[in-house]
Amino acid sequence: MWRFEIEPSKAATKNGKPIMHTFFSRIDPEVTTKNTGMSDEADAMMLATWKQAWEDAGWETKVLTIEDAMEHSNFHYFNTTLREFKYGKKFREYDVLCFFRWLALAMSGGGWSCDYDVFPLNPIVGGAETLPNDGMFTAYETIPRAAVPSFVSGTKEEYNRMSHLLVSNAAVHQDKEEFWTDFFSLIDVHVIDPDSYYIEDAVVPGQVVLTGKRYSQEDCDRITSGKMGAHFSHSAIFNGVTEEGETMEDRPKIALRFLKMWKEQCTNDMPFTPAALVPPEPEPVESNTTAEEEPSEHIDLVDNLAASASERR
Repeated sequence: MWRFEIEPSKAATKNGKPIMHTFFSRIDPEVTTKNTGMSDEADAMMLATWKQAWEDAGWETKVLTIEDAMEHSNFHYFNTTLREFKYGKKFREYDVLCFFRWLALAMSGGGWSCDYDVFPLNPIVGGAETLPNDGMFTAYETIPRAAVPSFVSGTKEEYNRMSHLLVSNAAVHQDKEEFWTDFFSLIDVHVIDPDSYYIEDAVVPGQVVLTGKRYSQEDCDRITSGKMGAHFSHSAIFNGVTEEGETMEDRPKIALRFLKMWKEQCTNDMPFTPAALVPPEPEPVESNTTAEEEPSEHIDLVDNLAASASERR
């Protein structure tokens, strides 16, 4: 992974506390389809719940909007370009706004950001005032070979860089795909170039935390220890265990209920440690065993791994 030779990058702060940003702009259902499963009332409750949870965890919060993105010198270019894209149909308004959030984050001066359905768990080793990975763009919710843009950090320059990468990637796919989003672009960018941004494993999907039962210490150790946040996405409600009759609009209530239980049960959770701060593993001790004398158990293991890799292709 390439790095700039720079001083440690500081996150934006207010009143001595790091700022957690989110991006939200209302979509008028009388003008265009909303595609979020949330009413205006549910959105307002989600934002209020998100704000209170992060401030209770020791952060300041700031909600960025399309007005922030419009202050960026590249907004007109992005707006014109994105609205000209065709993916079977025109880009949905929600998807256009998702691309605009990167411009808004650049205009904010950089720092931390998460979706309004990501809620805080454990603190970060060393504090959040310094951005991990020298301020290079970092995503914290992992998927195979890439990441979800639900929780990110980076400098202003990094958000500018990523905004161009994501829109350029979308342009490449407009004649090939029926549907595309900034999430798909973030995946594709990393598949094409694994050095394009950092990925840390610090956010647990909501469907994983929503087990439908009160946690034991073993559950805390296995599910939330070492994680900075939990993501109560649409998928979390569809695939997690919730109470009968709860829907997408109940996410604020679902998240608060989980956080209350987690705070009571998981008092021994470990903080999140960025990969750069994890001590290297000790070097293996050289063995005197020759190749001809290699134990048969090791040979069997190598054969099994090779067979497994072949099956995955």
